[in-house]
Amino acid sequence: MLNAAIYERTQILVGDEGVRKLQGVNVFLAGVGGVGGHCAEALVRAGIGRITVCDHDVVSATNKNRQLVALDSTIGKCKVEVLAQRLQDINAHCRVTALDALLLREDMEDILTRQRYDYVVDCIDSVECKVALLATSVRLGIQTFASCGAGGRLDPSLVSVGDLFETENDALARCCRTELRKRGIGPGNVVVVHSKEKGVRPLEPQRQESGGRDRALNGTISYMPPLFGLLLSAAVVRHALDPARAQQEAKRRLKRAKKEDTRRGKKLRPGL
Repeated sequence: MLNAAIYERTQILVGDEGVRKLQGVNVFLAGVGGVGGHCAEALVRAGIGRITVCDHDVVSATNKNRQLVALDSTIGKCKVEVLAQRLQDINAHCRVTALDALLLREDMEDILTRQRYDYVVDCIDSVECKVALLATSVRLGIQTFASCGAGGRLDPSLVSVGDLFETENDALARCCRTELRKRGIGPGNVVVVHSKEKGVRPLEPQRQESGGRDRALNGTISYMPPLFGLLLSAAVVRHALDPARAQQEAKRRLKRAKKEDTRRGKKLRPGL
């Protein structure tokens, strides 16, 4: 399998051992919209061995400005099925599982223990589902990565990788921090991609044609969600290739996050 053409250029960069490490990785990725779809594809192209993509939505015409799965030919189709077919077509050596499901708090532990996942990558935009997924993943001891808000922003130079508790100007991250604190989860548990840019306010929540919960409509531009997704994939790949180096980076992030959270005047319980 190491000799497959898809691994050739990656192998030059990370060596045989690096390719083997990536092939041993199993990822659970939730939310396959503008961020999650690009993250999943980058992970599969990098050569991870297994991935489960989870979402409960269909492709709509308004997705076409930013989502990998959105084409005229895919409108109305199940997002995870469209993405899974694409991923399998890219890398036949990767085991791809499509889970068309709405993630509910009461189901999180069952879903995350069906396989032995090395990484959870959260690309959900619902606070309740997001917090439940992050809290469960951290409690289960799974390396946890998440996307903060990519909508309402235009400046790619202000996007970076950090700790959830060092983010600013992000309402989604702020809500997640508040809820995670209630569960005893502080800095040092969730690596995020975030922007320091102040976002443009979304429209009021509107009923979705495809059903499901009402959603606030954020303005989005073509390149921002993919950028978030690619940075998330990079964080996962770099951790898989060199966990020791990733741990050192995590310590630096933790120091910054604690400093930032102290500045906010919040008293935290220690991270798990």
